[in-house]
Amino acid sequence: METIAIIYADGPGMKECLRALHVPEGMDVQLCPVPPRGNLAAAFQRAMRQSQSRYKIYLGEAVEFLQRNILVEVVSAFRAHPDVGLLGLSGTNRILTSGFTYLSPQRVGLTRTAEGTLLPGEAVKELCPVQALDGYFLATQQDIDWRRDVVHGALFLGASASCEYRRAGSGVAVLAQAAPVCQLLGASFSAEDREQASFLQEYARDLYPLVSIVIPTYQRPALFQQALASAAGQTYRNLDIFVTDNSHNDETKKVYEQHFADDPRIRYEHHPDFDAGGNWQRAITYDNPAADYVNWLMDDDLFRPEKIATMMDCFFQNPDVTLVTSYRELIDEDGNVLPDASWSGPVFEETSHVAGDEMGRAMLVHTWNLVGEPTTALVKKSAMQNHRLGWTGKEGKYLISDFPTWLCALSHGNLIYLREPLSCFRQHPGQQVKNDLTYVAGMICWSMMLREALTRGIFLRNEEDKRQAVVHWLALASEALQRFTKQPELWSKPQFQDFLTVYAAMATALANGYKIEFDIDTGA
Repeated sequence: METIAIIYADGPGMKECLRALHVPEGMDVQLCPVPPRGNLAAAFQRAMRQSQSRYKIYLGEAVEFLQRNILVEVVSAFRAHPDVGLLGLSGTNRILTSGFTYLSPQRVGLTRTAEGTLLPGEAVKELCPVQALDGYFLATQQDIDWRRDVVHGALFLGASASCEYRRAGSGVAVLAQAAPVCQLLGASFSAEDREQASFLQEYARDLYPLVSIVIPTYQRPALFQQALASAAGQTYRNLDIFVTDNSHNDETKKVYEQHFADDPRIRYEHHPDFDAGGNWQRAITYDNPAADYVNWLMDDDLFRPEKIATMMDCFFQNPDVTLVTSYRELIDEDGNVLPDASWSGPVFEETSHVAGDEMGRAMLVHTWNLVGEPTTALVKKSAMQNHRLGWTGKEGKYLISDFPTWLCALSHGNLIYLREPLSCFRQHPGQQVKNDLTYVAGMICWSMMLREALTRGIFLRNEEDKRQAVVHWLALASEALQRFTKQPELWSKPQFQDFLTVYAAMATALANGYKIEFDIDTGA
């Protein structure tokens, strides 16, 4: 006679509860208690090897069944779906970066606690494939080894089993149910940090999208070492870290070889023949097709350890978001926190979900990069211009790396602003200082963004916004022109001549229905 093995963490009343379940016709039940403490995955492994049953049910927590027909439903589902190897009663379509399935926003299945409250989750009308199952109830129709070397308790048991079954090519799903099948009796929702770290180390690539971190660097090895360490030390583990180095000596290369060469996530390139422009071009054109998200990291800045994980959770919880940024702290050369500058203070006083259209409007109306520098933001690559920096693709030599990219992403979706500081923007004597021609290039780039928005009819939708945006740009440009009157050597520069051309076009646009027309050589 065919049997169903129920392998369960022993506890008061469990045997009586299990004997009360209805058994599928022509089958028998084999009860296999295991110790409730210690390495539960190891205990499950021993019991699995000792049982000859095809169908097995593993109970990682003490439960009380509310529907006695559960065994019949499980066997029926397995027979109808031979491609499904693992079934549960609840789980998630997107596990957060903590690895805790019960905290995930996209939960399916109904779980009731001993207090009678329901964990978040949608009722399931038919068998529902999921990314990861909760570990209190797991049913199998094929044996795959339990990863007793990775997980011990019940909290990560279901997610670990889900990954192992998918690796073996078997489906993972939540059983159809219109009402809770069981309630948990004293379930534990905590785990040791080392078990969480072990779980994430093993399964990060299975569970989470690949994120690229791109670091251009030039001849500041000590700061570079700190920057790269802050990328490699992220709690988010599925990373692709790319470094392009145009140093004219080997000091930075030695830092990489001595401290980071063994990290398979890091790809380092040394291009001593590149100038600054060439190295930056290599950085902005780097595109790992397997990565869905990208964050740039300047070689003198720092990431907080939880930066990428925190921002990725925002993407997981908000499918409408294409860009996540945060408040950033200013630090000095030694890493000491500096007071906020006029341009670096918090944009919002609390974490905020902002419509992309509204943030883009605010940036253009005020000619102000509210999102932050390249280090600050994590962006969804599908919302970028062919996975590259910029917006129009025509900025050429006047491309400023950050705000055109943010406007492009905001034209495709919304933004999360996190009030906690997740990156550090370093201020130090060796920093590249913006000169007058850099400022001119920035103003030209802003004018291109205004022209793009007005041409496409996005961000600036009413008369007042259009007027404010153009007038504010002209006000900033006029202030600059007053300064430049004392620098006649600038006026003959090609960039400055382009600036004057753009200035005239912007002024004309006020009386021309905000139609911005100019023709300059961008080299694009």
